[in-house]
Amino acid sequence: MASSKQWARAEGDARIQQFVVSGDYYAGAGRGHVPPPRALPEAPEALVGRERELGELLAVLEPGSGARAVVVTGLAGVGKSALAVTASERALERGWFTGGVLFLSLRGYDPAGAVGAGQAVGTLLEGLGVADAELPADPDGRLARYRSELAARAGDGRRVLVVADDAGDAAQVRDLVPPGGDAHRLLVTSRDRLVAPDFTARVLDLEVLGADAAAELVADALRRVRPEDPRPGAEPRALAEVAGHCGRLPLALSVAAAVLAGDPGLRAAELARQLADARTRLEALSPRDRAGIPMGVRAAFGLSYARLPAEQARLLRLLTALPGPDCALRTIAFALRGADVRRDWKAEGAAVRALLAALARAGFVAEQPTGSDRWRMHDLVRLYAAERAEENAGEDNREEIVDRALQVYSVMLHGAHGHLLPKKAGPEARWFPDLRTALWWLDEERANLVQVVPSYAALGRAEDAIGFSVALCAYLFRRRLFEDLIVTCRIAAEEARRIGDEVSERIFTGEVGTALAETSRLEEANVLHEQLLASYGEEDNGIGKAMTLANLACVSLARGELEEALAAGEQALSLFRALDARGEEGEALAVVGVVLAEQGRTEEGVAMLEQAVAVLEEHGDPLRTARATAHLAGALQEAGRPGEAISEYQKALLVFASMGDWHQQSTVALHLGMLLSRQGRSLEALMVLGEGASAAERAGERDKEGFMRVRVGDGLLSLSAVADAVEEFEAALRLREHATDYGWPAEALHGLGRAYGRQGDFVRSAAAHLEAAALFREAGWETSAARAQKAYEAARRRGRRWWRRLRNRLRR
Repeated sequence: MASSKQWARAEGDARIQQFVVSGDYYAGAGRGHVPPPRALPEAPEALVGRERELGELLAVLEPGSGARAVVVTGLAGVGKSALAVTASERALERGWFTGGVLFLSLRGYDPAGAVGAGQAVGTLLEGLGVADAELPADPDGRLARYRSELAARAGDGRRVLVVADDAGDAAQVRDLVPPGGDAHRLLVTSRDRLVAPDFTARVLDLEVLGADAAAELVADALRRVRPEDPRPGAEPRALAEVAGHCGRLPLALSVAAAVLAGDPGLRAAELARQLADARTRLEALSPRDRAGIPMGVRAAFGLSYARLPAEQARLLRLLTALPGPDCALRTIAFALRGADVRRDWKAEGAAVRALLAALARAGFVAEQPTGSDRWRMHDLVRLYAAERAEENAGEDNREEIVDRALQVYSVMLHGAHGHLLPKKAGPEARWFPDLRTALWWLDEERANLVQVVPSYAALGRAEDAIGFSVALCAYLFRRRLFEDLIVTCRIAAEEARRIGDEVSERIFTGEVGTALAETSRLEEANVLHEQLLASYGEEDNGIGKAMTLANLACVSLARGELEEALAAGEQALSLFRALDARGEEGEALAVVGVVLAEQGRTEEGVAMLEQAVAVLEEHGDPLRTARATAHLAGALQEAGRPGEAISEYQKALLVFASMGDWHQQSTVALHLGMLLSRQGRSLEALMVLGEGASAAERAGERDKEGFMRVRVGDGLLSLSAVADAVEEFEAALRLREHATDYGWPAEALHGLGRAYGRQGDFVRSAAAHLEAAALFREAGWETSAARAQKAYEAARRRGRRWWRRLRNRLRR
């Protein structure tokens, strides 16, 4: 039976889909019949997004590189053949291979049969001009003749490039490596890395396209079919979504482009909506030809999957039982092999890693980053593997694997959660030596952990979903991952409602409100908290009602409704005291203290915040104590007591830094650094702001980081550390796209202009000042704009004077 690849080539009248099934040609790659083996197939009209990889491959093919063989490897459909053919054409154009190029399709994954090594050598000899009558009868004789022909050409200075496309294993290409010397090259494409003891080659791993290049590939294909197609210009965002759903895999992108090209009236947004459904995405990207032969993504993956040994195929299927986009080796070993996460798992881990490495060589998974023991699967591969997993769920014991995977995440999460509590709780906490290690694990596993709660919900395990969410939300709040927090809490609240757990439902609903407020969705947060408060009866004065009042006080404070905030805060404080809830009482005291300070009653606010700090210290909660201490410092600063404010800021800063709370650390560092600067303690301010900028970077708060780096640059400039100041200003400007206004980017440019001027670079100084003036005007900072404009004019004058002095000196 003919392979799907052969059928696709036979159906050569479909221009866009001509090389889709092979997985290695982009849309528009072929424009005619497939050439014979002794000629290159026609290269793509545009090799989108592969400039770097093309340069790397050409560097290997170039004379003098020292590499006789190179293998371009990667996932089916990633564009290996397109890259190889384009590089071969470029090499020919540059005159590197005057002896010509030989192209051979090895059909390594063709179920109808691959080309054997002996047959490949015979075909290449024909391409080298050896007549049939001269071909040796035995394989060894043919191999010797192949090598002698290449050696003769090397002696004549005629370099030959041999392109062996679609190799299935090293045995197919082992004998094709040219004889010693730098004359000839063997260029191989394969889904497997072809690493073998008797075959040594340079390996070029080809990854999926970048986001912009993927969208451009689709747009370029549409323009080539219909230059007037309006969709590339009218729907760039929708095309980006289509590319994202295709996993930026060139094969999938070419299928999507073919769909759009075949239906000029189909909006890109509609195709993006169709592909958004993961349940039908793979089918949409796997069309059939006129003969009903499968094409596209599923067919390409199927050819590779069919070659996997049984144990590797089972592992690939079962990896889809693990939640999230990637997984640690330890988790895989526990879930799939029953290795005990609490004991020595390395023996099982070594066996699993060997299987994973084999899957990686076959292009199905990747260790990212290399050596991290974290393994990732492409989104479309995961969908394909999930289909195969459903077919084999019984024999794979899939339910047991899912349960083990969820169990290991639950056990480890609760262990890490113990370190987030004021006092370590539960025996699981011992699995992490300290808070820093626990937070590291949580950060590494975040993408997987947020998938566990919906997994529990899908299995109908509401109690497990609720218990997991309690621990997970503590981490998400610590790292200020509020979008994840909202999704998690809403699922948990729904699960609690389903089983009639009203207390948990209210708790998670309140957490949603808090997260909404933290993301500046104050109106939504206020409505939610008001509804939650109304659900409590008049006589209900429990902890839930008190916490809701405290949350309402915080939202009202953020909205500038100080009277409402004070009333709600005082009512919450009264309830917490009646319930003897000391920790919550301390937080309520802090809220009331901040409100009083905001109302101008600073001394009352300071007194209330001092009480809050004392209560929280007695309760033994260092993190909440530090938050109250930071608020106290702010109130002391407002009260005109800078020395005391600095002392309190420093106390809070030490706690936040030691507990890995990067957001609070950077926020307090900003306030402390600015205060120290105003007090004339410039060197101290510089150190604090520098550490705060690093904390903001780790927290992902790039706007704040940029602002702080400008302040650091100003401090360095004042200390005459000009080169260091330039580095900080330039680092800040690299973050300007994250700025919420034009303020600090304009200040960064102005500072950079001053630094360049100090270095005598008046041309760049003038340019920076001029751009700063424009940004200051856009921000509405007219005084600063005028200052920057004057600096620009001064830099130009100084530059002209410097040039005149230099010219006069040269004339003498």
